[in-house]
Amino acid sequence: MSVYVMVSARIKPGTSKEFERAFEEVRAKVGGTPGHLGEQLLRHSEDPDRYTLLGHWESTEKFLAWEDAPIHRENTVPLRPFWAGPVERVIHEIAVDRAGTGARP
Repeated sequence: MSVYVMVSARIKPGTSKEFERAFEEVRAKVGGTPGHLGEQLLRHSEDPDRYTLLGHWESTEKFLAWEDAPIHRENTVPLRPFWAGPVERVIHEIAVDRAGTGARP
């Protein structure tokens, strides 16, 4: 079952352009990771310093294996200087598929 991983955080004020460039750098490095299906970067519509990274993974196990690997820490270094406060990570399992049947993919 595929999952979505949401990582929400505030960034340092005035660094949005640099943060978004750093995200693109990390996205390029993470692409091709086993189990990784893609990601998006969402910016809060009313707070330009709040972002959510939305990662799509084949399974919780594949995500956690990547998160626990040294390559995760290496690949995500470009994002770290921008965090301003705690970073929250939540894993969501799909409850309803695209067809709206309630069946899990």
